[in-house]
Amino acid sequence: MIKHFFKLIWNKKRTNFMTSLGIFVSFIVLFLVLVAVIYNISNYLKPLGFSYKDVWYITMDWKDSSQEEIKETLLQFENAFRSFPEIENFAYSESFIFTPAVMNMTNYEYNGREIRCNIRYASDDFTKVMGVEILEGRWFNESDNASSKNPLVINKYAKEEIFGNDIALGKVLHRDETEYIIIGVIDEFRNAGQFSGSSSISFRRISLNLEHELSRFGSEAMGSRILLKMKPGTPFQFEETLTKSLSNIAKDWQIKMNTLELLKKSATLQTLIFPVILIVVCGFLVINVALGLFGVIWYNTNRRKSEIGLRRALGSSAMKIYKQIIGEALVLSTFAMIFGSFFALQFPLLGIFSFIDTKIYIFAYVSAIILIYVITALCALYPSKIASNLEPAEALHYE
Repeated sequence: MIKHFFKLIWNKKRTNFMTSLGIFVSFIVLFLVLVAVIYNISNYLKPLGFSYKDVWYITMDWKDSSQEEIKETLLQFENAFRSFPEIENFAYSESFIFTPAVMNMTNYEYNGREIRCNIRYASDDFTKVMGVEILEGRWFNESDNASSKNPLVINKYAKEEIFGNDIALGKVLHRDETEYIIIGVIDEFRNAGQFSGSSSISFRRISLNLEHELSRFGSEAMGSRILLKMKPGTPFQFEETLTKSLSNIAKDWQIKMNTLELLKKSATLQTLIFPVILIVVCGFLVINVALGLFGVIWYNTNRRKSEIGLRRALGSSAMKIYKQIIGEALVLSTFAMIFGSFFALQFPLLGIFSFIDTKIYIFAYVSAIILIYVITALCALYPSKIASNLEPAEALHYE
C-alpha cells in the first residue's frame, strides 16, 4: 500500500507542488528553530564554570587620569575594600562576564600552527572571588612577577584544541614577539551567560605591581571593572555607602556599581531575543502551512466522494479509507522532507555553525521530521474521518 501511495502522489506532483513547497519550507525553518532551541537548552543545562552569587561589580571612568594616578587611586580603593567587613575579597577583571554581545579574540602560535582564542584578563584573586575550578597547575600569583615569560591560564577547550591529549603546563605560546607560558588549566568558563556555548578561552594577568601591566590601565577596556565577593546576605543598600567612600577617594571619577545577578538577567534576555523571534516566525509559518494542508486534504476528499463511496460499496472497510487519506498526506510530507533533508544535512556536513555539536543537528533533524508528520496527521484526521464514515449508498448519488 505504501508503494501505491508514493505512486499516487508522484503522479499528482504538479497538483501538489505548492503544498509540498510549503511543507518543504516549514521543515527547513522548523529544523533551524529546533537547532537553536536545543542548542540553548543544552547550554542551559551545563555548568557556568563560576559563581555569580553575592558578587558585585564596579565600573569606573577615570577620564584623563594618568597611569600613575590610576594606580595610586586603585591602591587606595583596595585599602577601602579591606576596611569593610562586608567585602570578603576583590579582584580586577576584564572578563566580559554576562556580556554576550562583547567578544575579544586573539591569535596564538604553537609549533607553526595559528590558534584563535578568546582572551580575558584577571588578577590574582579572581578564582577566589568567582569560584573558578582549576583542573591543572595554578592560577596567577606573586611568583609570576619574576617570570621571564608572561603567565597564561587556559580552559580545557583551549587545551584540547591546541594540545589534544598532551600536557599543556609549561608549554609556550607565541603572539608576535611575546611569549606566554601556560601555568594552569581551568574547567568550563562561559562568561557570556547560561545560554552561551563553550569556547576556547585564555586568561592573562592583571597586576598593579608590574610596569608593563600598568600600561593596560590607561586604556578604556582594561582594568575598568572590579569584582567584589560580598558576605552572604549583604543588603544592596550597602552600595550607597561604598560608592560614597570610593567617590571621596576618586572625586573626578564616575563610579557605578551593581550585582552580577542582575547582569545575568539582562544577559539572559539578550540571548533569548533571537530564538524567541525564530520561534514566533516559525509558529506562524507552520500554522499557515497546516491550514493550507488541511484545506487541500479537505478539498481533495470532497472531490473524491464518488470514488470513496464506490470503494465502500465494493466492500472496502472504513478503516482502509481512513488509513488511505492519512497515508497519502504523510507520503506528500515525506516527498517534501526528502528534498528538505538534502539542505538540512548540509549544515552539519559543511560545519556552517562549527560551534554547534553534530548531535544537536541530528536530534533537531529527527524532531523536525516527527513534528511535520504529527502536524500532517492532525490536518488529515478530520477529513479522513468524514471520508471513512461515507455510506456506500452515496456513491449512487454522485454517479
